[in-house]
This record gives sequence, structure tokens and C-alpha cells, in this order.
Amino acid sequence: MSLKWEYEELFESFMEDYTSYKNANMSDAESLARTFNVYESLQNHGEMEKAIIHILYGELLLKKSRVLDIAKERTKEDLLSLDLNKLNNEVTDEQFKDLLNRRNRILQEIDTKPLDYYPVVRWYYFEVINNVKEYFQDQNFETHSEEEFVNNILERFKRDCKNTLSENITVKTTLVELLLLNNIRAYSHIKNIKSELEQFDINDVGEQLSEDEKADLSFRIKEVLSKL
Repeated sequence: MSLKWEYEELFESFMEDYTSYKNANMSDAESLARTFNVYESLQNHGEMEKAIIHILYGELLLKKSRVLDIAKERTKEDLLSLDLNKLNNEVTDEQFKDLLNRRNRILQEIDTKPLDYYPVVRWYYFEVINNVKEYFQDQNFETHSEEEFVNNILERFKRDCKNTLSENITVKTTLVELLLLNNIRAYSHIKNIKSELEQFDINDVGEQLSEDEKADLSFRIKEVLSKL
């Protein structure tokens, strides 16, 4: 990276890298964490760089369903630590006004976000449900056997299923729901997933899921098992 960045160039580069991680099938949380790690040292190059990096990080945090408690406090500290006099000297009046408005919006809204206390970056509950559904719908199961079709989906989410118990069980529950809905009888895979769901204890996910999410997942598992 160059020692000095243009204003728009840094915005675009940060978002391009974030999108690249997302396109590599990483969760929003992991994509953001990896992108921040790439740009973290750049904030030492100037107040403009520091402001842009922390503002983009904060804005992307606000788009998540929950915010890690440590990330929330760190973001507030970073935004409040910006030297506005230095920043004003490094950008145009219009850019300064834009950055200040965006910083203030993050500081106002971040306290309204539900907090996450589990420090492992992961797909959040409804994020992973939506991703499984989207990937499922994008597949053409008519060109594969039913077992191959399911195997392709499990392979796509293999990394996530190994990451946390909540991701694993949410992926498997959502997948079986979709298989039943579409009358796809991949007996071998369904048998294995059924065994996992029968042995699953919702208490084992701890703080990976909220109480409402635990209740929803428990209900869905009960419904799925009743149909198998």
C-alpha cells in the first residue's frame, strides 16, 4: 500500500476488499474483521486514513444483526479519539462535513444495537439461514443425483459448520427444511442429519445464539424431526 491515499481511493479499496472476502463465502463478521486487519496499520499514516477506516468499520458494524460488546466500545473510543482539527486540515470542507456526519451517526446508533458476547466471528442466526436458502435456490438439483446435490451444499458450508455449533445446527436444520419442502429424498444425508438433530442440546450453544434464537431453532428442529 502507498504511504498516502486519496480520499475516494481509500473508501473504494476498503469496500472492495470487504466485498472480496464476502464473495469468498465468509460471514459479514469475518469479512469485516479480516478487512480491518489489512488496513489497521494504515491509520498511522494520517488523520484522514484513521477516520475513513474507523468510520467504514463502524458503518459495517451497524449493518450486522448484533455487535460484539468489545467491538462496540473500541469503535466508540476510536471515533471519539479522532483529532478533528488535524482531520479538517487534511480534507476538503465537504469531505470533513461528510466524515463528521457519518461519525456522529455511528456514535448515535451503535448504542441501539443488540450486543453479542461470544467472541468468535461467525454467521449470525438469520444470516446463515438466508445464505443457505440463497445457495440452495441457486443450485440446479436436476443435473445431479439427490445425494450429490446435498453433498454440494454441505461442502459449501463445511467451513462454517466446523466453526461453531450454532452454525452447524442452523445449516443442517435449514437444509433439511428445504429438502422436505422440495421433496428431495437424499436418504443417506438426511439420516445423518437426523441423528445430529436428535442428539443436539440447545444449551450447548451458550451465548452463540440469543434466547429468542434458541427458542426458534428448538421449535424448527422439533418440526423437522416430526416429519422425518
